[in-house]
Amino acid sequence: MAEDTPFDALACAWRSGGPEQVASLCHPNATWIVDGRPYRGRAEISAYLRSTGIMPHHVRILVRRAFHDLREPEWWVAEWALRAVADDGCWREVEQGVMLRFSAGQIAHLRIHNDHRSIRAVEADAPLRDEAWPSSIPPRTRNMTYDEILAVHYRHVRQGWARGDAETVVSCHAPESLIQTSFEVVRGHDQLRRAVRAYDENYADTVITVHRVVYSGDYLAIHQTWSCTNRKTGVRADDEDLNIGVMQDGRFWRWREYYDSTRSAQTLEQTVFGAKRMDGN
Repeated sequence: MAEDTPFDALACAWRSGGPEQVASLCHPNATWIVDGRPYRGRAEISAYLRSTGIMPHHVRILVRRAFHDLREPEWWVAEWALRAVADDGCWREVEQGVMLRFSAGQIAHLRIHNDHRSIRAVEADAPLRDEAWPSSIPPRTRNMTYDEILAVHYRHVRQGWARGDAETVVSCHAPESLIQTSFEVVRGHDQLRRAVRAYDENYADTVITVHRVVYSGDYLAIHQTWSCTNRKTGVRADDEDLNIGVMQDGRFWRWREYYDSTRSAQTLEQTVFGAKRMDGN
């Protein structure tokens, strides 16, 4: 691929070449996973792309950022906005988190996580929407080790969120940090404490399993499964998350979660700020 990253070639093929050209970028036995649903081999990948109804020249992909892992550089992560022409002839956009393994000049594995609540009508060439981001992030002083990253993350999710321990969660975040989910943006320590309390009141039996870490020094992505039971509805679900953000010196600065909110046990109404919107406050 002549482009700077595998995502550039993928975006170009998707825009101008159609399903078969996109599939040709993949290893013959490649796997794509879209919101947890697998497609194996070029034939299945091509069939999936045809099933979306997205035709050449009716799709745009705008890459926000892309990075690869320092330790295993064949693993890449990107955040992008996919725009396509819908059945009514209008353009729609969805924000996606994407992880892939690029080996021997081919895509061997790719997973796409949609933020379904981000879908909006848009002009084909409109600017990207503004992102939720801290006002400033200081330059990192050093690269963290993978053991350090996992230690912070496990303390954050297993000792903090899973146990409803707001102070442990806060200790893993810079004061100006933010978390963006499908439902809300949580900014700073005070809002974070409220969010942890709301989560603990509404969800139980939380289990987090980490599958892969991709860390470039500047950016961090963690692919994990977040399982919990909704105390109100009794529904238990396993959310496959692709979380993308910035961790420096043992603290999170920015964290965006990409997962299929349509199949989650978590709901808008049971978040602090989502509940306020539902009430009209």
